[in-house]
Amino acid sequence: MLAKTGIDRLDELLKGGIPLKSNVLIYSPPFIGREIILKRFALSGLQEGDTILFVLTDKSFQDMREEMKKLDKKYEKYEEEGKIRYIDVYSPSVEIKEESEWVIFVDSPINRERIASSVIQTLKEKEGKYRVIFDSLSTLIVYSDAKAVFRFLQVLSGICKRMGATSMFSMTRGMHEEIEVQTIKHLMDGVIELREEGARLQIRVQGCGEVISRHWIDYLLEGEEIKLTGAFRMGRVA
Repeated sequence: MLAKTGIDRLDELLKGGIPLKSNVLIYSPPFIGREIILKRFALSGLQEGDTILFVLTDKSFQDMREEMKKLDKKYEKYEEEGKIRYIDVYSPSVEIKEESEWVIFVDSPINRERIASSVIQTLKEKEGKYRVIFDSLSTLIVYSDAKAVFRFLQVLSGICKRMGATSMFSMTRGMHEEIEVQTIKHLMDGVIELREEGARLQIRVQGCGEVISRHWIDYLLEGEEIKLTGAFRMGRVA
């Protein structure tokens, strides 16, 4: 069984999508499509009847709501049906005070135990498939240290897998030492990596079960869409 990413040619590259119950890292510099992958993955899950859990360290739940509503007019309906949950680690740190029955607030990115217990609490709330979107690990590392975040992620990724969730974790390329990046990658079932190579934008997949190609593939950003333009049936970059 596979979870579609919501990006057609990326799903084709992944031979249908990401294996269920896997943990996948989205590793990318800012502003070249990482957020689009996370949001499309969430929308794809909602369309398939999954419950979505956002763990947010870089923006408030209200910001995420507004962004998602622009992508899908049914988003508020999904919320009303209890299909969307948020763990908001950002708002308390900047003293934003907006309440919602769908949100658990965590006072600080350092409070990793509270983040983990909130994830467990939410995943236990209802039966069915979950997708977890954790945006981002980089903020946790900035506030503490990579070893502490690695231990936290080791526990959290195991919990998500055991509780049947398919999860995406984001991390910003260029912010971390290579050993930190490799350590985090080690805990994942796959990595979707994005880069700028001169004037070209490229994506590649590591892990994630069977894929058509593990080479760098060209893509274009068009508004809130990622379009893979490189050929990958023959395992080459166009």
